[in-house]
Amino acid sequence: MTEPQKRSAIDSSTWGLILGMISSIAYMTANLGLRSVAGGHESMSDVDWAIWVATNRVFPVVTTAWTVVAIRALRGLKALPPAKIVLPLIATGLFMQWGGNVGFQFALSRVGLAITVPLTFATVLLSAAIVGRLVINDPLTPYTVWAMVAMMGAVTVLSQGTERATAAMVQQSDIMTIVLGVGTACLAGVAYGSGGVMIRRCVTGDISQSAVIAVLSSTGFISLGSASLWRIGLDKLLETPVDQWLRMLGAGVATAVAFFAITGAYRFLTTIKVNLLNASQAAMAAVAGVLLFDEPNTIWLQLGTILTIVGLILSAQRDKPEQSRQKAPETASTTSVDAD
Repeated sequence: MTEPQKRSAIDSSTWGLILGMISSIAYMTANLGLRSVAGGHESMSDVDWAIWVATNRVFPVVTTAWTVVAIRALRGLKALPPAKIVLPLIATGLFMQWGGNVGFQFALSRVGLAITVPLTFATVLLSAAIVGRLVINDPLTPYTVWAMVAMMGAVTVLSQGTERATAAMVQQSDIMTIVLGVGTACLAGVAYGSGGVMIRRCVTGDISQSAVIAVLSSTGFISLGSASLWRIGLDKLLETPVDQWLRMLGAGVATAVAFFAITGAYRFLTTIKVNLLNASQAAMAAVAGVLLFDEPNTIWLQLGTILTIVGLILSAQRDKPEQSRQKAPETASTTSVDAD
């Protein structure tokens, strides 16, 4: 490898690191906003409220993405994705928005921030490793297997503390409420993890990241917004308090920053490394949930958070055996990308 190529590789890794950390901080900011409106509105069920919150959350993403697409088109750059990947992107968008955003919001109303985020990230890593193996032939190295074991342990441990967390969130907590909270948090992780593999597959080619985000977010906004109008009705939607509306939109702005940052990070880093950078959310969520929202600080929460971090650190070792083999193709793919 020549000296310019070495510098390019270092620059790509640095950009991936910066974008990954930006996405982690922005997502955590969004999570705080989402947690502040968790629990629903008195005139809506928790499911309907979760759909409505997800609709507002995705609005800044879709408007930003289509603005960038329009600017690219005016500049004569490739703005829209190829027709052959539109349907796969729509399917990915539906799963990420309904399973991911709606599931995550509903879990917040059942088990709180401190448990929802670690549970979600545990399943993000597991699903990304499995789907990555099936879709883009990512190898499952021993480090990855141990990381998956740690993550499964984290899910088990965190589940032990859900009873107190649920009791702090709802007036009457029973086994079904706990199962729904844990299940929807894990569903969100599967949706985000598998969706991340699809995004990485798209943006490491010559497809604009704004085009990918525009399709994913538009799918969510149209489907979620339509469901809100049908299930809740315009009159009740307009009864949403202004302060809650502002918090949802604020979470949406932070999500837009995070979505663009993490999509950019996928250009330069593997899916597993991007997930590692975002793992800091688990620790931040545990602290924020306890300090800001008076969620219970149980021994299960502490052990589960530690296991989550251990699993994500182990997962970072995954790329070492294949580093020399993938260095040339990765460099080639990142230098050919038409970035936004």
